[in-house]
Amino acid sequence: MTEHLHQLRSAHLGNERTIWIRPPKDGTCAGKLVIFLDAELYREKVAALEVIEGLEADPAFPSVLYVFVSYATPEARWIECPCHPPFARFIAEELMPWLQGLHPEVATCAERVLAGLSYTGLAAAYVALQAPGLFTKVIAQSGSFWSADGWLIGQYRQAPGPFSQFYLDVGSKEDQEDVQHKEDLIQEMSQIEGVTRFRDVLIAKGVSPRYVMFEGGHDCAAWKRTLPGALRWALVG
Repeated sequence: MTEHLHQLRSAHLGNERTIWIRPPKDGTCAGKLVIFLDAELYREKVAALEVIEGLEADPAFPSVLYVFVSYATPEARWIECPCHPPFARFIAEELMPWLQGLHPEVATCAERVLAGLSYTGLAAAYVALQAPGLFTKVIAQSGSFWSADGWLIGQYRQAPGPFSQFYLDVGSKEDQEDVQHKEDLIQEMSQIEGVTRFRDVLIAKGVSPRYVMFEGGHDCAAWKRTLPGALRWALVG
C-alpha cells in the first residue's frame, strides 16, 4: 500500500515533524481512523505496518485510515510526552484540522483512535482528557502513568468526563521501581502499578477499559505481539 509523506509545522510546539498517512486498504473513504504517536518506534521497532497488513488480509477487517506522527526529536519527546499542554493543543488544534483538510471523512469517522506506547501512551491519555470527544478510543501500550507521581491518574479521578474508551496493557515483568531514566527523571512507581492504578480510576468513573497483562517486559517485541489485539478491540469490537 502506497503511503503519503508530509511535513507538519506546529506553532504550539515550535517544531516540525514528519507525518505518514496510509490510505484505506480498498481505496474508499475510511470509516475509522487510527493515529499512532511515536511513529518511528511503531514503524521501525514494533513493525506496525506488518501488523496492519496482517489484519487487512482478512476481508472482513474494516477500512481504516492510519496516520503516524513523528516524535520530531528525542529531546522533544522528553518534553512533549509527560502531559504537556502545547502537545495536546497541537493534536487538537493543528494535526486534526490539517488531517481533516486532506481527508474530510475524518470528521465523521465512527472510530477515532489515538495510540501510543510507554511515554506516548501517557501522552495519548492526556490528549484525550484535554480534548473530550475528539477521540473515541485510546490505546496505551505500557503507558507511563507513573509520571509525576501519577499526576494524570489524579486528573482523571477529578474530571467529570466524558471519557474515551481505553485499551491498556502492561508486561508481567514491568515491576521495577526507582528507575533513573535520566539525570533529572526518576520513575518511583513501577509500570504495572501505574497502569493498574489508572485502570482502577477508569473503572471507578464508569469506564470499562480493556486491560491486558502480557508475559514480558517493557519492549517493542512485546508490544508487537499485543498490537493486533489492541487494534481489533478498537476497530472491530
